[in-house]
Amino acid sequence: MKKTILPSLAGEISDLNIVFDKQPIISDISVNLYKNQIHMLTGASGSGKTTLLRALNRLNDCFDNCYTQGDITLSLSGKSLSVNNLKTHQLPDLRRKVGMVFQHPQLLPGTILENLLLPLSVVCHLKGEAAQERATTALTQAALWGEVKDRLDMSACSLSGGQQQRLCLARTLALEPEILLLDEPTASLDPETTTQVETLIRQLATQYTIVMVSHSALQTENLADQVIHLEQGRLA
Repeated sequence: MKKTILPSLAGEISDLNIVFDKQPIISDISVNLYKNQIHMLTGASGSGKTTLLRALNRLNDCFDNCYTQGDITLSLSGKSLSVNNLKTHQLPDLRRKVGMVFQHPQLLPGTILENLLLPLSVVCHLKGEAAQERATTALTQAALWGEVKDRLDMSACSLSGGQQQRLCLARTLALEPEILLLDEPTASLDPETTTQVETLIRQLATQYTIVMVSHSALQTENLADQVIHLEQGRLA
């Protein structure tokens, strides 16, 4: 039976269990995700935060020793989608709509602009002027356009750490996701840059549902609309 979730909900996680090599990592988690809110995943290292985050777009499937049980239903493109029932060929579209930015910048080889144009070409089959416009919009959303507009043909590695993280965010935004997954996006940034990125995240929440991992109590207090605290893979 197809499940339909309430209009205010971006998703429902029900009775979720995730096991790696017979070791339970996530146990019996049920939680709701709300549209245009920042959901902060907190807890000690090893409590299962990143595993829960990766479950939302099936990135745990990349590990052969992972077994998932339970239901994750997300509201995407106006429809309720049962994530764990998707076939393998449906996962690229899921990961476009539920985009993830990792803790450390994952740059592609090449220039700043190529870091956006290549995914647009491969994932969205978008090229030429349309791709250029989408890239410009994404860089603007990520508060990076003003800093890089005159050096788009320079290596992406020439950017500072904070700029590299925002470039990765722009690359995700260029694919027009509906949900953003952020895995400690400020962990390797200095305090000033962290404040800039936190301001940006709050602005993005007006357009996107955000699920974010953080170890910072202050950051959680400043940003979170909902706090999901984990202890040894369970909701505290």
